Parts: sequence; C-alpha cells; structure tokens
Amino acid sequence: MVFQAPKLRIIYLLISIFLLLINPCATQIFFNYTDFNNKPIIRTGNATISGSVIQLTPDEVDNWGRAIYSEQMHLWDEKSEKVASFTSNFSFIINSQGKDRYSDGITFFLSTPNYPVPSPTDGAGLGLLSRNQMNDATFLAANKFVAVEFDTFPNEEFDPLNSVREHVGININNLKSQISTPWYCTIKENRTYSASINYDSSTQNLSVTFTGFNYDNTIIQQHLSLVINLTDHLPESVEFGFSASTGLISELHILSTWSFESTSPSTIQQLPAPSVEKNKDEPKKKLVVGLRP
Repeated sequence: MVFQAPKLRIIYLLISIFLLLINPCATQIFFNYTDFNNKPIIRTGNATISGSVIQLTPDEVDNWGRAIYSEQMHLWDEKSEKVASFTSNFSFIINSQGKDRYSDGITFFLSTPNYPVPSPTDGAGLGLLSRNQMNDATFLAANKFVAVEFDTFPNEEFDPLNSVREHVGININNLKSQISTPWYCTIKENRTYSASINYDSSTQNLSVTFTGFNYDNTIIQQHLSLVINLTDHLPESVEFGFSASTGLISELHILSTWSFESTSPSTIQQLPAPSVEKNKDEPKKKLVVGLRP
C-alpha cells in the first residue's frame, strides 16, 4: 500500500495547528538570574557588578546607576492593538549601614529605548531623570517611562503631604507617584527584600507585591496596584531594568536576583473598547495595602 504525499502534508498541517492551539502564549523574553556574572545586563552610571550582585550605587553622595536588560521588550503592536503581559520578580537590598539619615531609593522601570542619563545628577529622580528634565515638557514628550519606586526619602514637591519616609509608588512619566503606600522596611539594617511586578494586559492591571517587616521583625507581604493602559504611556518597544540614586545623603542599592517573563503581543487578546467615563483621562486606581498586624 502506497501512502499518498498530499495526505501526509495534511497530517503535518493538522499537527502544527494543534500545537499552536495548545500553546498560544509563546514567551517573548524569559530569564532567571540568581547571579549577574556574565549576564546580558547593560550597566550605566555608577552601577557595577560586585561579586555576584549588581551594586547600583556606592554608599556615596550624588550618585546614580542603572542596570538594563540588553534586549528590548516588544510591549505592544500598533497594527493589531495587542499588548504583552509580563512578570518581573527580583530581590534587593537598600542599606544605610546604620546611618539614621539616608536616601534615595530604587526603581523598576520601563522606558523609551536609550533613555537619557540624569542631567544634572539629581538624587530626587531615583536615577531616571533630574528636576530640570522633569520640568522640561519637550524632554518628557520624547522620553517616557513607567516605574515602580521604592523610595526612602520624602520630597515635598513629589510626595503626598504628610507621607511617610519610606514608600512604594507607581509613577507615570512623572516623579510624583500616581498612587503610593507606606513601605514597612528597615533601611538601617542589612535586610533583603523581594518584589513581584505583574502586568496583565487583559485587565490592564499593574500589580506590585513586596515584602516588609513587622514590629517583631517577621516578614509581611504588602500590595499596590493600578489599572493603566500602557499603550497610552509607552512606545511599542521598551527597555526595562532598574535605577537608583543618592542625593546629599546616601545608602547602598544592591540588586541580588532577577527573573523576568513576558508574552508576545501577538498572543494576547485585543483590548476591549474603552468605556465612556466623565474623567476619561484620569487613570483608574486600585489600592490594596498590607498593614502591620
């Protein structure tokens, strides 16, 4: 009996279609770094590899540093209007080495590729930009970012009135957080914190889960989230990574581990048409705070 070639091609085609159906979410970017030796990370400013970790800034005043993944992420596709989902898990240390006064903090950010360096160096910008750049509308229009900040110093012009010193916020092309919550950390001690940042493109929810410490030094989980359409605030392809800075006072900023996973925009369902609201330009907010027992 002779097996006909056309039938064989049909079988191969059916198998290929079946495999695509059972695995629709092809990974765009995936990595899991427990150390940073020989990893494809671009370091700028004063960021250096120290042992197996990335020291974003030394414990010196007026410093900044960034650690950026070498490959850009295809965040969304203009033709199909489809958007990627992603999850970034990392652990880090912010340590004042016993000093009572310290600054300024660390961010995880997504931005326009080749994002300019802070000019002049300004601790308030957390290694992303300076006050001068923040007040330059032309600069902001050309260079966009969305960041999750772990801020250790209050700045009156950016932070809410009567805000606590250490806080976590979500920033949209601005040093003033769109939403923020107190962060129960102990910067004077050499503690390791962990965080998970997830963006679900189907719900447009950017959620942050991060650790803090209770009064008895037990670890607690804290949460923050914001509904945001990233296509309104970022280009189709973005660079992503971490930034940190020190101002007139200092602290150590150390990135210990980092894992990341994103899906391709072509595998994500199209976003639903936006509903008509009175304040349609104002992002929807959702805040869930993990309080100390």
